[in-house]
Amino acid sequence: MEKRQQLFVLAASLLLSVQSGFGQQSQTLVWNTLQIPVQFSTKWQLHNDISYRTIGVLASSYQYTFRTGIRRFINEKWNVANGLAFFFTRTSFEKTNHEFGREFRLWQEIVKENKLNKKLSLLSRFRTEERFFAATFANDNFFAVRFRFRLALVKQLSEKWKLQLTNEYMEQLSQKKLKFQQNRLGLSAIIEFDKTTQLQTGYIWSKLTTGTQHFATCTFIKTIKANGFSSKK
Repeated sequence: MEKRQQLFVLAASLLLSVQSGFGQQSQTLVWNTLQIPVQFSTKWQLHNDISYRTIGVLASSYQYTFRTGIRRFINEKWNVANGLAFFFTRTSFEKTNHEFGREFRLWQEIVKENKLNKKLSLLSRFRTEERFFAATFANDNFFAVRFRFRLALVKQLSEKWKLQLTNEYMEQLSQKKLKFQQNRLGLSAIIEFDKTTQLQTGYIWSKLTTGTQHFATCTFIKTIKANGFSSKK
């Protein structure tokens, strides 16, 4: 019954986000990410990722990011993590604007993986972020807390290929007000070259309070085994 309820929540949230997002102002971004987690043991991992996002298919940069943190694997289903991140984001989509706003984040998350059957998994992730924004030409510095809940349905297509459907809902607390911030709906293909290397490519549609964004995504993941550690996964 628990698995059916989780699948119902995923389907309902996808439907609501699609229905409410059409007809608004839209922006298109290309999102390139490199993830290099360092595995110290079956229990401990150092999370690392950097990303570079551009406006459209052009090389006009929109955002640079870096995230790091420590992850603890509790068992085969549960893991938790916390860390920090730095974001540098262009303050508008105008090509003549060269100002980038600076943001520092602290983040914490808890992740659960449910094996629905031999080829289907459901991943649940709840993440909180304490966001510190530096002042820009148009805005003063401010602080916000964002709450993110993400569901991912992963289908094993073959030994090397997977298909992933995701939905992530976010609300943000700022100036003592908790409001909807955005909702991301995504579809991606995953190819695993070996147990430590994979490539993900896909598309994310994001509904914001002021419009929508489209992301073409490409993520390369390479896990490094520290001190000769060899995972049995």
